[in-house]
Amino acid sequence: MPMNSSFNIAAQGLEAAGERMRIYANNVANLNTPYYKRKIPVLVENHHMRFESMMSQMQNGVMKTGVANTTGGVIMAGVADDPTPGKRMYQPGHPEADKDGYVTYANVNVLNDMADAMMTQRLYEANLAVVGIAKAMATKALEIGRGQ
Repeated sequence: MPMNSSFNIAAQGLEAAGERMRIYANNVANLNTPYYKRKIPVLVENHHMRFESMMSQMQNGVMKTGVANTTGGVIMAGVADDPTPGKRMYQPGHPEADKDGYVTYANVNVLNDMADAMMTQRLYEANLAVVGIAKAMATKALEIGRGQ
């Protein structure tokens, strides 16, 4: 895998983790907002090359570099609404009450969003570690190239 691919994959992971954290923070901030639907980030694998093409490229390039020129990582495909129903409370005087006097509150579970945020933080840290390792490898390669 080329050195730039390592940086690009880690950068995509950092960007996706940042976006996920924003979504989880928004969910927690709207905990008591009537009719708010919890948002769920949707991530997909970032592969633009078909498997057959990759194998062909690797087979043809074995004598050159032995690696395929592929992309990788993840991208945000969008945000989905959580279909779980929110808690309905009878509050006939509330400005958001329906015709029967009920208010449907957000379907946000703070424990779920906090757990997801903690996992996302670990993924962010792992991607930062990848950047650090790739940087150290590039620096070492430069030192070897200079003959030191």
